[in-house]
Amino acid sequence: MVGDTNYSGKTAVVLDDNPQMRGILRSILNTMGVRSVAEFSEPTSTRHYMQGHHVDVAVLDLVLNDEIDGLELANQIRHDPLVVNPTMPIILVTGYASVAVIDQAINFGVDELVTKPLRAKDLIARVKKVIHRPRSYIRTPSGYFGPDRRRRDDPLYTGPERRVADQASIVTVRRDARRASARLQPDAFVEQRAIDEPAGLLD
Repeated sequence: MVGDTNYSGKTAVVLDDNPQMRGILRSILNTMGVRSVAEFSEPTSTRHYMQGHHVDVAVLDLVLNDEIDGLELANQIRHDPLVVNPTMPIILVTGYASVAVIDQAINFGVDELVTKPLRAKDLIARVKKVIHRPRSYIRTPSGYFGPDRRRRDDPLYTGPERRVADQASIVTVRRDARRASARLQPDAFVEQRAIDEPAGLLD
């Protein structure tokens, strides 16, 4: 597969405690054209790197030989004021795609989920999606900070209106994340459950 030069300027982080798996993930991203891929085996150094570097997409393994797992790291990334790009798309790689894991991933601000055994085309599709169709990010009174999954544009949605007019409640990926976060007004109407298919992926 020929790499797409549209990704040559993108930066990625890969976290997995298995060196072989890290190599596979890096190879897939390189195949896409992503040239800058930082690899890590544990979450603390991953987070420190993100505090000093802009990252366009993070690929995190769920299960790690550490005190925290990929989900907890995703949650930390979203709420760490020192992270350069707290609205970076986060893709979780897991062999345990249960409803409980999906629920937690949604609540921790994960953008996409890829299941094991990993297929290159699945990861490529998810990376392309988060780069070409970036979501807005939102903070809620309950402390959630992550992708805005409200189905406000779904013509089939017949539930209560959840959109608010005040656009200060939305952190767009095109703004400076820190400045936007400082101006953020919480949206009290966001529902964090029953917004995705119960057993489906995160979108």
